[in-house]
Amino acid sequence: MCRVGGRTTAGRERGDDLRDGPGPAPEDVEVRVLGTVDVLVGGRPVPLSPSQRTLLAALTLDAGRVVDVDVLTDRLWGPDGPRPAASTMHSSVSRLRRAMAPAGARVLRTRAPGYQLDLTGGSDAAGFERDLARAHADPDPAGAHRAVTAALARWRGPAYADVGADFARDEARRLEGRRLEALELRARLDLAVGRHREVLADLADLVAQHPLHEDLRASLALALYRSSRQAEALAVLDAGRRVLAEELGIDPGPSLRRLREQVLRQDHALDAPAAAPAAAPAAAPAAAPAAVPVPAAGGVPDARTSLVGRDAEVAALGAVVRSARLVTLTGTGGVGKTRLAGAVLETLRAHHDGAWFVPLATLTHPGAVLPAVARAVGLPTATDADGLDDVVDRLAQGRNLLVLDNCEHLLGAATRIAELVDRCPQLSVVVTSRAPLRVGGEVEHRVDPLPPAAARELFVTRAAAVAPGFVLDERTTPAVDAVCRAVSGIPLALELAAARVRVLDVEDLLQRLDQALADGPRDLPERQRSVRATLEWSYGLLDADSRGLFRRLGVFTGGWTLDVLEDVEGPDVLTPLQRLVEHSLVTVDFSGVAQGLPARYGVLEPTLQHARRLLAHPEHAAEREAAARAHAQALTRLAERAATAYRGADQVRWLARMDLEHPNVLAALEWARAAGEADLGGRLVWASWLHWWLRGQLRTGRRWAEALAAPAGATPTLATVHARLAAAAMAFAQGDEAASRAGWREALDGIERVRGCSDLERQEVRAQGEAGLGITALVEGDTATAARQHRRAVELAAPLPADTWGPWIVRLNLVWGATAAWREGRSSEARTDLEAALGLARGVGDRLATYMALYNLALVERDVDPGRAARTLLEGVRLSEQMRDLANLSYFLESLVVLLAPGGDVAAARALATLAAVAGAARETVGFEVYRYYPRDAAAARAAVESVRARLTAHQLQQATARGEAASLAEAVALATEVVASTLTPGPPAAPTATS
Repeated sequence: MCRVGGRTTAGRERGDDLRDGPGPAPEDVEVRVLGTVDVLVGGRPVPLSPSQRTLLAALTLDAGRVVDVDVLTDRLWGPDGPRPAASTMHSSVSRLRRAMAPAGARVLRTRAPGYQLDLTGGSDAAGFERDLARAHADPDPAGAHRAVTAALARWRGPAYADVGADFARDEARRLEGRRLEALELRARLDLAVGRHREVLADLADLVAQHPLHEDLRASLALALYRSSRQAEALAVLDAGRRVLAEELGIDPGPSLRRLREQVLRQDHALDAPAAAPAAAPAAAPAAAPAAVPVPAAGGVPDARTSLVGRDAEVAALGAVVRSARLVTLTGTGGVGKTRLAGAVLETLRAHHDGAWFVPLATLTHPGAVLPAVARAVGLPTATDADGLDDVVDRLAQGRNLLVLDNCEHLLGAATRIAELVDRCPQLSVVVTSRAPLRVGGEVEHRVDPLPPAAARELFVTRAAAVAPGFVLDERTTPAVDAVCRAVSGIPLALELAAARVRVLDVEDLLQRLDQALADGPRDLPERQRSVRATLEWSYGLLDADSRGLFRRLGVFTGGWTLDVLEDVEGPDVLTPLQRLVEHSLVTVDFSGVAQGLPARYGVLEPTLQHARRLLAHPEHAAEREAAARAHAQALTRLAERAATAYRGADQVRWLARMDLEHPNVLAALEWARAAGEADLGGRLVWASWLHWWLRGQLRTGRRWAEALAAPAGATPTLATVHARLAAAAMAFAQGDEAASRAGWREALDGIERVRGCSDLERQEVRAQGEAGLGITALVEGDTATAARQHRRAVELAAPLPADTWGPWIVRLNLVWGATAAWREGRSSEARTDLEAALGLARGVGDRLATYMALYNLALVERDVDPGRAARTLLEGVRLSEQMRDLANLSYFLESLVVLLAPGGDVAAARALATLAAVAGAARETVGFEVYRYYPRDAAAARAAVESVRARLTAHQLQQATARGEAASLAEAVALATEVVASTLTPGPPAAPTATS
């Protein structure tokens, strides 16, 4: 909040009912816009009407400068609004002056050709800008932090919160961008002074609010990394890559990509800043006794092969161990925890008075852990029950390091390990375990499988060692990469597979991978000689409930969410699921949370295959059948929830969720077909058809719909009739009108023979069938039949409740009926129906129905107002991109090219050629002209493209085409926006989108 001031003047201005005389100095007037728009005179708020508040905001925007009356009029009434008389504006200014009395006349002046608000102290927005500039300029982080904190303290809420005029919204957006810049700067300053833990919550909130802001996401990832949460830091960065790709179709910028690489290799440049120098240390304690030589049984396992792909992790872990006193390396069996811990010990050995590696795999009781440590450090006997006092006496002096390897079956010793750490102030302990100890002070470091490049390097290195002629070339690379994916980058599995290259070609190895992973070197511990053995070791450590859940996870494909798992397993599943996560058998991915998607759980591919082997055992036959049935039922219920959402404002989020669930949907359909559960399968097909349509998965959808629809002559059910409707829709989208017409007729016939369904359900199917016959007639040019069918569909669907397909059927059939009317020359009727459909679609946020109406509305507008038609098409382009509907996008882009081709310069021609290439690539990707009921003049499209190409050189055309074929959806939208803006004269803005 800043004070407002200006020069004083004598007398009064014409039209102002103000008396001469002294009043408060202008500095006593304060204007605030960072929140609601307020004015304070002498520290007291002045009541303003909404119109006075808008006028004050319009003048504050150019404080200290004369605002032309025309500019002020545009701000208050809009550029296309009514033009008030000059006296109206003067009266409005006079009323504002009086409201600010007695200082108003001195602050708000008439200055030709308009009015001037004199501000010496500025507004609170100006104060915010000054503070932010001071923060940027201050070389002292503490001073900069104080300045940016002061800047942010000026905000009371969204800027111009109670002024709805366009100018205020535009300025509010600009200020919000600056506020975001200030928040990001403060976060960077917090990180610079080591406050990474304190800012985590705020940064997480900011990233959730601004998922596309790369600098904020980088700050959050860095704060997580410095808080020893490397996996979460990577998840945040990977989520950023996904949201940028999905929302904008772009890759992260160089800084975000570089940060991810630094996190992966644990670059010391990311470490928190060093603390300020401490006081001189006290005199060093007496030298600790020399470390007793370690017996062979307790030393680091002999590293006969190189450690591949872990150099950065070894360095980063070394830094963690230097600062934390109890570090547990967790991860699935065979991921390389033991090798990593041994490498860390060797790296740090020179910095410790003693360093010992204690293998625990052969122990069978937690009480044996401390005696094993005692023996390793050279204490052959113990004077107390488990040797704790003797071990403490040995390790409490000097700086020592212990690695306790393979502790997952000895977690009962966790409290004694913690007590040992507490009683030895300079002791650091590194534990390897498939599950954390869950004691205070423990820092857990999850050891993940190798990323693809490192996995490939490990495989090739080991394969070349056993088969010296093995090389990576064009023939072997695809097979090697497939092996690495099949074993999920787990080092043990890669080592076992590579060892088989001495007898198998790598392509043969891929076909026999299960056998290749079944037996390893004889000198490895029994539990590490095969992938199955290491998984059986982990499985054997679980309690009965967790083992049962692990087996039943074999019915999932591609992961799951907690709500679906609870639907399959019941409400008490969280505890065994947590145990599986803790034992590194289940992974958790939170990367979709920022986009409104639930966390996903999953298992690595070798682990999934082991769960399926266990579930396939004859003794678990009943369990297997029950789990598969429950899985199919749960996926059907989830898909039915999604189908309801596809018809409303939550379309995008649910489409994204079902993209992830699609492997599970296919698994559920496979079970339903094999089990003879046609009704369950039919329900799932009906709930999935629109997802298949929008994603262009037409072959998949048609195959499953036809497989689960009732065969001709069979007694139909509601579910099998729905499957027949879905099959007809898929056939239509593929261009098979004959099959689609037959399918819709079969559905109309079948619903009349279904027993036990309600009148509403029967009427809904009739409406769907009539609509299907209508669009078939429409694409065949029979507009009279099409118009009749669509009217009939609307009549049938209109009475149906809001939670059925009824309202959606009405919206689409209004569009299709309007298309028939337009083709018959009844443009006025077509416009009426399209505007009705558009109103209904926007009312519920249905993007699909919205852009279908927009396409046809653009055709109606094309000859009357080409500019409006272009802006209408542009809105459809944006909505199609949001829905990732490539088939629809191709029509909109092609129509834009046809509309804009006659005008524009060479730059516009290049842009249009690029958009034509995008449209062609989108149509090729889908493979079918799904929206064939759209009126499309192929000859006009070809002529438009040719006219555009004729204005370009061969080189320009080649560049434009290449750019279009490689463009992301977001790039296509940006280019379409740019070419519309540059080709057309300014016009009224397009109507708001379905999500506005």
